[in-house]
Amino acid sequence: MKQFYLAEIVTKDKLVHQGIYYSPSRKAPAFAKAMAGKTAGKAILWIHGLTSTFYNNVKLFELIADACEKEGIGFAAFNNRGHDIVTGIKKIDPREPNEYTRVNGGAGYERFEDCVYDIDAGISFLVKQGYSEIILVGHSTGANKVCYYAGTKRDKRVAGVLLLSPVSDRLEPSLDKEVIEKQLEEMKKKVIDGQGDVLMSSIHVFPVTSNRFISIFEPHSTEDVFDYGDASPKLACFSAIKQPLLVIIGSNDEYLDRPVKNVLDVFARHARSLRYKSVIIRDALHSYSGKEKAVVHTIFRWVREI
Repeated sequence: MKQFYLAEIVTKDKLVHQGIYYSPSRKAPAFAKAMAGKTAGKAILWIHGLTSTFYNNVKLFELIADACEKEGIGFAAFNNRGHDIVTGIKKIDPREPNEYTRVNGGAGYERFEDCVYDIDAGISFLVKQGYSEIILVGHSTGANKVCYYAGTKRDKRVAGVLLLSPVSDRLEPSLDKEVIEKQLEEMKKKVIDGQGDVLMSSIHVFPVTSNRFISIFEPHSTEDVFDYGDASPKLACFSAIKQPLLVIIGSNDEYLDRPVKNVLDVFARHARSLRYKSVIIRDALHSYSGKEKAVVHTIFRWVREI
């Protein structure tokens, strides 16, 4: 069992997120440059998915830590504002007696575009630990967030981008598309009536606001970065990523509405990274349960190349 440090980050909009940090006992050779006053070395920043948490997959993180130890690479994972379903998130506020307050958070409340604050804070944390090459790894909706961040921010600290299970929420095969369309119209009316941030418990599989529902299911919303199901996909953020880029999808991902090869063909046509690669994990589901070793092997084989 590896030793992780508990850590906290504060975003530019003053939210406080908890997480874990793993520091290898032996830094990679490139890290020696730090002794001359220059930061150097690679570190992985993990961005979790919808309703998930930084502690959701202990087995996978233990394997990642093992690999980080061997490779001399840092690792961190933090809760983001979309952790769990509904929660209260600490926000620094000097005007309050305790110098902080609580704001509504969780997957039901979050505003997708604000993910850039969470990712930026995680990157800044790793840079403060002495790393200069940050590799963003986003799983599920975390992949949407990482794709959006890397595609819209020219962050020189980001040395690589890994999208793990980058599937479209609005194309989930279990959804009734006609019902979703009707619900979208209802949600838009609620937004017009000033009820966009009111939490509802009967409109989705988990409590969600109208604004959040629209963000998830509206075609071409900011969150809809993986529009591979459209007649003319744009994948605008994906196409804007110039860093080394890896896509990993399980062959049995239960949230895919089409063969994984068809999805990867669309990604390949839109990739503009000069070092783009995709890998299918055989017999793996969306969470990669039981296939953690294959995922970690694939991740670190790629990390060594960038």
